[in-house]
Amino acid sequence: MELLVVTLAYTTPMKDVDTLTRIQLIHDTIRSSQGLVTSRFYRGRGASPCYAMLTTWESEEAWKQAQERYNPKQLLSGSAAELLVSPPEQLLFTYLWGYIRPAASPELAAIHLATVRPEQANVAQRGWIEGLKRQTTQPTLAFAFLARGASEQDFSIEERASSPQSSTFLNLLSWSSNGDREDFYADINYKAVNSFISSIGTIQVLALEPL
Repeated sequence: MELLVVTLAYTTPMKDVDTLTRIQLIHDTIRSSQGLVTSRFYRGRGASPCYAMLTTWESEEAWKQAQERYNPKQLLSGSAAELLVSPPEQLLFTYLWGYIRPAASPELAAIHLATVRPEQANVAQRGWIEGLKRQTTQPTLAFAFLARGASEQDFSIEERASSPQSSTFLNLLSWSSNGDREDFYADINYKAVNSFISSIGTIQVLALEPL
């Protein structure tokens, strides 16, 4: 089973050029790792500088073997500690649903990171997937996925996939234009899902651009 590792880093706004250089070096380092399936790095578009590093590994075992040299959180803490405003956050997920429109080139992105009440997690999962499927009938998304997991300290990957305590969801959305992004957020299906998730938990939204 593939494992998604998501690393979030908030950085000082005064050294953005230095930070970007360090992040790109870390990305180059990780891409040489065995067992890596994909790596997607993003820079925040909001007022508070941040970076999101998404790496997918062939299995939990592949991730364990790569951690000593290729763990994004450790690489950040070791080579860019003075550029961080807080320790990096790292979460582990299993994929639930994905979508790609081959003709579209992702230019803008957003992460919706939600934590819901544990007893509502399975209901949230079903409703979120159904809403996303309905929205893919309109050609606004370029690439998207939904994953479910927890902080890396919480559970093993098997427990994250099955435990009712696994109540953190990550929804990555990508668009090829600002118009597509606005149309997606204006859609009644998005508004319904967002309202429901907000009623049973909390959602953090990070506006991003691919590196």
